[in-house]
Amino acid sequence: MVKLTEKILGESFTKDYLIRVAFEIRFPADLTMKDKIGYFQGKIKENFPIYEERYAVKLPIQDVEKGNLLNYSFKNDITETEIYLNTYSIFGLGTKKYNGFKNFLNIFLENVEIFKEMFKIESTTRLGMRYINSIPLEKDKNNSNTLKNKYFDFCLTEDQNYDFENQYIDLRFNENKYEIHKQLVFQKGQQNFYEVIIDLDNSYKEKILIKEDLKELESRILDLHKLIKIKFFEIIKEEFLELLKK
Repeated sequence: MVKLTEKILGESFTKDYLIRVAFEIRFPADLTMKDKIGYFQGKIKENFPIYEERYAVKLPIQDVEKGNLLNYSFKNDITETEIYLNTYSIFGLGTKKYNGFKNFLNIFLENVEIFKEMFKIESTTRLGMRYINSIPLEKDKNNSNTLKNKYFDFCLTEDQNYDFENQYIDLRFNENKYEIHKQLVFQKGQQNFYEVIIDLDNSYKEKILIKEDLKELESRILDLHKLIKIKFFEIIKEEFLELLKK
């Protein structure tokens, strides 16, 4: 793992391999939102003009009614960034084209403000953040395995699919308020290149008040972002850190 310092945690790198980033809040389910979806679209239509809807996946244990809840998606012109509302209890911002943490955070907070004012959301029940990196290696299996061992501090071999880890982290208090899921995949990806997938998904599990302002929400996002970076640097080696800086 990389030796952690405040400088490293605050550094921005020339290269990134991010293929998906998403922030989301959860709140008590509210079916009255259904009648206001069109008004919400009007508020964000300038930046997210493309509308899509899809049904929630119905699991075998669900009845038909629960499996048919609509998910709403509002996308930008090139459909690489979207605002989504799922089952009237999840609001999120996701992108395949990440332009840095500060920029993404500002877009998220701006639209959370619009959302909470329109739907009268006073608090959240959970805050989540997900970062997925796809790092191409080599077409040759042996060479790619050598690079994987050089760059990353985990022991997956080419015949293993994934390593899943569930941890509870305390950043501030003696309570387990932060949760992180880490998935590492070494696989053959697009164009026959082997790749490493680093999928980090973390959350803050306590209530956050947002009725008056978004200061507490923003503070928790900063905590989660720091946790994501800490876990990323625990996975990589110094050799990969140098690659990020080039």
